[in-house]
Amino acid sequence: MLSLLWMIVMLGVFYALLVRPQRRNMAAHQALMASLHEGDEVMTMGGIYGRIQTLDEQVIELEVAPGTSFRVARSAISRKVEN
Repeated sequence: MLSLLWMIVMLGVFYALLVRPQRRNMAAHQALMASLHEGDEVMTMGGIYGRIQTLDEQVIELEVAPGTSFRVARSAISRKVEN
């Protein structure tokens, strides 16, 4: 009986320390992806800053300098840059 209780406690700790924070991070990233619009200034996971020119379901075109654009995966955007 004690080993069953120990197993339940360990599962609870596992959930509280690993699963819940990961779900919270995923939900925050999905909210960020839904809030992106053309003209937003963003940073990619690789540290590249740019302004969104066009959006697609999977691809974003970023203008990183006047006349220079990159195509990146939409999921590669890590955050919006606040001016």
